Amino acid sequence: MNFELNEGAEIIASTFKDYDYSVGYHDIKPFNKNSDELVVLHRYPLNIINFDDPKEIDVCVWNIKNNNIDLIAKTDLWSWEQGSRLQWLDDKKLIFNIRNNSNFNSCIYNIETKKTEYLDNPFYSISSEKFLTLNYTRLWKFWKNYGYNSDLKDKNFQKKPKDDGIFLCDFKNQKKLILSIHDAVKLCGLENIDRYFFLAHPTFCPDGSKFVSLLRFFNDTNTLISYFILTDVKNLTNQILAKERATHFEWINNSSLVVYSRNFSNNLGKLRNNKFTEKYIISSVKKILNFINPKIKQKLLSTHYHLINLENPNQFIKLDENNLTEDGHPQLSSSGKYLITDTYANKEGFQKLMIHCIKKNKTYEIGKFKVASYLRENNLKYDLHPRWNNNDKLISIDSSHEGSRQSYIINIEKFIKKIS
Repeated sequence: MNFELNEGAEIIASTFKDYDYSVGYHDIKPFNKNSDELVVLHRYPLNIINFDDPKEIDVCVWNIKNNNIDLIAKTDLWSWEQGSRLQWLDDKKLIFNIRNNSNFNSCIYNIETKKTEYLDNPFYSISSEKFLTLNYTRLWKFWKNYGYNSDLKDKNFQKKPKDDGIFLCDFKNQKKLILSIHDAVKLCGLENIDRYFFLAHPTFCPDGSKFVSLLRFFNDTNTLISYFILTDVKNLTNQILAKERATHFEWINNSSLVVYSRNFSNNLGKLRNNKFTEKYIISSVKKILNFINPKIKQKLLSTHYHLINLENPNQFIKLDENNLTEDGHPQLSSSGKYLITDTYANKEGFQKLMIHCIKKNKTYEIGKFKVASYLRENNLKYDLHPRWNNNDKLISIDSSHEGSRQSYIINIEKFIKKIS
C-alpha cells in the first residue's frame, strides 16, 4: 500500500497522470477566495528531475468539481519546491512569477477578462498593495531548490552585500531595500564568518506590518545554519527570534507565530561557528545521535514546534511535545483552530499528514503517503505541503505516492468532527 488515510478522511479529487503537477509551497492557499471548486496548479513534463535547464511549465486553474484543468499561461520562472509562487490575489485575479525579455517579473491574470498585466519585480509574499521580493538568482546559486535559473548564476557574488537582501515593492513598481544581507549578518553577530550568506522566505504577518525571514549560510561541514529575523516594516527595526536552527513557520496572528526551531543558549551558535568544534566534535556527536531513539534525540537537541509571542519573544512554548516532534510544513486553518502539517519521509519512505488542535494542544495523524522511488533514488523530495480551503473542510496536498508528482484534494470534514 503506497498510502493510507484514517477514518473520516477521503481523497475527492486528483490530477491526471499524464503530467506532473504541484501547487507549490505550504504558505499558499490554492483555493479561490469565493469558490473552493477552483484551485491553482503548476503542470510539468512527466517525471522531470532535471531543473538546471528551466523548461517552460503550465500555469493552470483546476476545477475540482468537474475535474477540468484550464491552461492560463506558461512560465519558465519556477523552483522545485515553490513553483512560480502561483496564488490568488482575489476571487478573479491570480499572480505568479514569469520571465519577460530575460527580466524577472510578476504576472497578474484575470480569469474573467483574460487580461494580463506585469509588474517590474518578481514577488515572494503579498500584503494588500505591497509585496516582498528577494534575489532569486542568488538563491539559485546558493540554495538551488528555491531559486530561479538565470544568465547571472555564475557571476561573482559578494559574501555579505550591502545592496542585496529583501526588498519592499508596490504595484506601482516602487522598490526599496528593507533588510540587507550585510545588516542581517551584523544583527546576528556573524561578521567574522567567512561564508556566503543569503536571505530566504520573507513572509508578511496578516496585516502586513511586520515580516519574518531566515538568514542562512552553509558552515564548514556543509550544515545549513539559520537565524530567524523579525522586521518591523514601518519602524525598520529588526530582532532575532531564533538562532542556529530554524526552518518552517506560520503566522498565527499579528503578534504570534509558530516555528520549528532549536531553543538552545547562545553558546551553541558559537560552537557551531568554530571550525574546529564543528568539524571534530559536533559532527561526531551528530553521528552518535543518529543511533538514538528519535524522540530522545529530539529532546536532547531541543528542536520543536515553538509558539512565539512577540510581546515576550524570549519565551518559547512547545506545541504538543510528545506527538508534534518532527519538522514539517505548517499552515493555519481559516478559523484559526487548527494547524495542518506534514513530516519528511521516514526510513520506509512514508510522509505523515497531521493536524494539530491549537486549543487542546493535541496532534492527530490523518494519513501517510509514500515518496516515489525515482525521487528517492535521485535524492529529490516532494513534500506534501498541506494547505487549507476556506471553511476547514478540504485540504490540498502534493504527493508522489502513485509514482509521479501529483496534487490531491482531501475531504477531512468528518475527521475534524471526530477530533473536536
